[in-house]
Amino acid sequence: MLDSRLIRAEPARVRAGLARRGATPDALDRATDLDARWTARDALADALRLRRRRAAEEVRRAKTAGEPTGDLERLARQVAEELREVERDLARLRARRDRALGDLPNLPAPEVPEETAVLDAPPSTLRRGALAHWDLIRILDLARPAEASAGRGFLIWRDAGERLLRALEAFMLDLHAREFGYTPVRCPAVATRAALEGSAHLPALEAKMYALFESGAEAPGQPQSAVARARAKNVTGGSRRRLEEGAGLFLVPRAEPHLANLFRGQILEADAMPLRFVAAGPALRREADHGGAKGRGLLRLHEFPTVEVYAFSKPETGEAELDHAVDAATQVLARLGLAQRRLLRGARRLSLAAAKTIDLEVWAAGMGEWLGVAAVSTFTDYQSRRTRTRYRGADGKARLVHTVGGAAVALPHLVAALLENGQESDGSVRLPDALGPYLGGEGLLHPPKPPEASGTNG
Repeated sequence: MLDSRLIRAEPARVRAGLARRGATPDALDRATDLDARWTARDALADALRLRRRRAAEEVRRAKTAGEPTGDLERLARQVAEELREVERDLARLRARRDRALGDLPNLPAPEVPEETAVLDAPPSTLRRGALAHWDLIRILDLARPAEASAGRGFLIWRDAGERLLRALEAFMLDLHAREFGYTPVRCPAVATRAALEGSAHLPALEAKMYALFESGAEAPGQPQSAVARARAKNVTGGSRRRLEEGAGLFLVPRAEPHLANLFRGQILEADAMPLRFVAAGPALRREADHGGAKGRGLLRLHEFPTVEVYAFSKPETGEAELDHAVDAATQVLARLGLAQRRLLRGARRLSLAAAKTIDLEVWAAGMGEWLGVAAVSTFTDYQSRRTRTRYRGADGKARLVHTVGGAAVALPHLVAALLENGQESDGSVRLPDALGPYLGGEGLLHPPKPPEASGTNG
């Protein structure tokens, strides 16, 4: 979230930055008003604490001198009760203020344009006229819809398709670990509400997420939760406790909530940074059901595999960490032999937490268009303020870390581009040499052979 001290010190800069993001003035005004009210009550609380301390000293002095203390003790109790009420108000105001601050997006970096800008010169030649990847997936029998078991927007990958996904994940994990200094991690497929609030996915993106249990409440369009059913059946003891532990869990929209919370509430040593991590795993989210080509094949899935990077750094090296992550993703695409381009995302298209985002796109010869495969962002201290992740500087003071993260690379569009660009004249698809060691040396995807006819001759 934004720093309330920054809003107080540089209101014009904050207002201008939020305007570039498309945030309404009312949102900032609401946060500013709550912060002013909290600041006033905090000053009153400090004054009351001073009065309470002086009243206690007066009581002690009177007792030492053998003087009556009844009036002094009544005054001390009155001040203490008034302080308790003010502190209750402070807690309520702080919660409301932090929610209002959490609704404000991060300020865009000065170099972020109003509209998304392409940073690379277009390639001189691009292949066109190939089959679209959805036709190739069907011809090669790489995946089938999972509508009968999971619904629309889910796939069951099979045989060569499943092996291709595993090969891509292993290739990218190895490249990031061996050449770019990222530590591989594997994260759970669920995350708590607190973790998702820390990464700023909640509450902004809640409508796009899959909730497991919500403390017994029914989500719109979802069946009654397991907790609610358990309550209805009077489940008690260990079974009830295990169900309650699941309350507030969500299927992860990506690994970022886990990575952002790795050092929640901790103070890191400056000499240990940057700390870099790479994770492979599922991303689950509700996508709009687009008709036509925009919703075909691998373009709008509710669940897909992705490889993500995340780094913790000191503020002065945050931009260098962004460049490092983009270089790693660029190298992935280069070794897979894909035509690519970089884009600097426009201010209004930034995610809530991002101050700057570099998108990477690859050319898909069958669709005849660019497909986004990676998006790496610097979040400055926006997420670390939510998670209270800090580092100790040379002066011994604890300061908020800066973080960088993003998909590098998400697999669905990457697979689409590999299939469309790798087509051979005989209907097979040639895969990049970089994947050979992960596919047992197999470099071609062939259509499956039809089953041989069986029977006897008369």
